[in-house]
Amino acid sequence: MTEHPPSRKAATPGAVDAGRRLRLARLTAGLTQSQLADLCGVSRQAVSGAEAGSWSPSLGIALQLARVLGTSVDQLFAVEPQPREAVTTALGLGPPTARVRTALVWDRWVALPLTEDRAMITGFTAATGRLVKAGEAQIWGSGRSLVIAGCDPALALLAEPVEAARDGWTVEWWACSSGNAKELLDAGLIHAAAVHRSKGKTAAGGNVRSRARIGFASWREGVLLRPSAATDQPRSLEDVLRRDPRWVNREVGSEARTLLDRELARLNISGAALDGYASHAAGHLQVASAIASGTADAGIATEPAALAYGLNFLALSDEECVLHVDRDRLDTIEIRLLLDALGGPGLGRELAALPGYDTAILGLEL
Repeated sequence: MTEHPPSRKAATPGAVDAGRRLRLARLTAGLTQSQLADLCGVSRQAVSGAEAGSWSPSLGIALQLARVLGTSVDQLFAVEPQPREAVTTALGLGPPTARVRTALVWDRWVALPLTEDRAMITGFTAATGRLVKAGEAQIWGSGRSLVIAGCDPALALLAEPVEAARDGWTVEWWACSSGNAKELLDAGLIHAAAVHRSKGKTAAGGNVRSRARIGFASWREGVLLRPSAATDQPRSLEDVLRRDPRWVNREVGSEARTLLDRELARLNISGAALDGYASHAAGHLQVASAIASGTADAGIATEPAALAYGLNFLALSDEECVLHVDRDRLDTIEIRLLLDALGGPGLGRELAALPGYDTAILGLEL
């Protein structure tokens, strides 16, 4: 007899995280909600409720779900310990809600604010090989890495949950435009492509049915400007352009450059007329850094990048980042690591703590 869920309750953060992990485990197994329900002897509404975080299955049903999905109850439903509060000493200035790295130095907790250039890694990265000639390299690394390409700087947050889940595995994030990321996925050179697109836009082109698309995060995209003491802040792109600023631009094929070009075309303005239009910043945080340092006056990037550097922001578009992976590789260790990281509470907490990010689509198949 099929078990039906009791009346639904308000979803708690822990239940939502568990539901996200259950949903991604089901996707990995290639099952619909109805198929999983039949295999576990529950109703489809019960599976839907568990994935939404509004119904908590009994231990018996939880064991059934874990068995069918080839995982454990802890992996699916364990609740991560809540953050604890402690007296800390900050090494630098930052707003009261700033994200920090914390360390116990002898008997004192020290907080290192992740603001401005400290929000990203600026030191040399350890290498795992060296090119010796075209098509050949010396390799001293294990090669056990999940390779993701895309432009969202929050993709770097996947490293910690992946490394924690499997000893010896790392995440390699290749920063590039969405178009380049899709080309690399098509060529089989990366495990996942992070595609930046207008919010709600459906996938177009390519082998759509052969790809699974998993939500990562949403944000607003627009013009970043240095803070000014003037009271007449720009209220439109036209206002910005009238001030004849020096721009820092993104590379051809990036969504940020496409957005700028689209807005300029709407105003019947040539990009060549903009001072700095030909510049090529490597990413959203680099655009923000250039403006904060005074190298440029304006640029197109995400609101989280503006907030990280304390810049003014003029919204132009609602955007989202969606991860593309090959459906026929969902059961590989690399994609399982990715889906586990997306479903775990750690990543959701990190993204939610970043001002400007919306995690409503995290873990959803889009």
